[in-house]
Amino acid sequence: MKSMIKKLILTALTASLCACGSFFDKDNTLPPTPLVKFTPEAKPQVLWNRSTGWGSDDNFYTYVPAVTETAIYTANNNGDIVASNKITGKTLWRASTKSPISAGPAATQQIVIIGTRSGDILALQTTDGHLAWKAHTSSEILAAPVARGHIVLVKSIDGKLSAFSATDGHALWQYQQTEPNLILRAASAPVINNDAVITGFANGNLTKISLHNGNLLWQQPIAVPEGIFSIQRMIDIDANPVVSGNRVYVATYQGQIAALDLLTGQLMWTHDLSSFTGMAVDNERVYITDAKSTVWAFNKHNGKLDWQQTQLEARNLSGPALYGNTLVMGDAEGYLHWLNIQDGHFVARTRVDLSGIFAAPVVDNRIIYVITKEGQLAAYSL
Repeated sequence: MKSMIKKLILTALTASLCACGSFFDKDNTLPPTPLVKFTPEAKPQVLWNRSTGWGSDDNFYTYVPAVTETAIYTANNNGDIVASNKITGKTLWRASTKSPISAGPAATQQIVIIGTRSGDILALQTTDGHLAWKAHTSSEILAAPVARGHIVLVKSIDGKLSAFSATDGHALWQYQQTEPNLILRAASAPVINNDAVITGFANGNLTKISLHNGNLLWQQPIAVPEGIFSIQRMIDIDANPVVSGNRVYVATYQGQIAALDLLTGQLMWTHDLSSFTGMAVDNERVYITDAKSTVWAFNKHNGKLDWQQTQLEARNLSGPALYGNTLVMGDAEGYLHWLNIQDGHFVARTRVDLSGIFAAPVVDNRIIYVITKEGQLAAYSL
């Protein structure tokens, strides 16, 4: 089996891989680390488990579920959007968009938004799945759309961040960065913080942009490209930035994890690290899974490494989610792993299915929601 990283790589614009073709000529993928035995400290309880239709495909789209007050929304590779009761898992409605969904969903109380490979943005009514409006941007959408209040934000792979009206989809403003020719087939979503948008790009830049008009407030390069070949110079920001207090935390592929001052963009601390999955932040630490599936916990204030869990390497971990005093994540063999947040030791484990978990679990009101590659949507408590 080829590695997830190789499958994630794409030629986004006009790049040629001739010079480094040997990278793909043989598979150097490490086998998944065997599961270690441990004494469980808690027992995962499955609340419900339902099929939502075929989930992702070999492009490894990560359709992270969107949760509202009453429902959970999922997307799949067949172009379907499914609304489920988040307490019982019962299907509320299913809508076929007849579009190649590549990002989303995002949801408000009124609309569910997805992005497509052709750059379309579709907004469906949360009541019945009927189309509310449709808009278009200039290229494929890999980052999950973000919606708040009257605005919907969409980032496309050509480096454009576009704002649309949540009411009818008309364009509000657009901001663009120049992206490299070769990027990972993944992208971080914008993060809305008060009247600003924190956005990471495939060129390694993190920006703070005005939510009202799209003007740049500050920009900070998180990593600098190094190496001869394009594939060595990839420094995409694919893990969603996280805002906590007066800081923002961000990581790049083949680069760094960094903490920045939210007001000025000044770097507070950095650590060499490569990640494209995700991170979680609590009052004390920043938790992140890296490209080798090592789990790291850094002191959020000074960047000091608190602990490191290496016994899940090469298992293609998803991004982590916080659940009480544990950190939960999925792997490519369909397991959910719970780690203690104080030192990273194993607390619990369960298997959802055999197809693999690539989207980060979602925690809402003490329930963990997880979707597998084959579209099994499950709810757990611990």
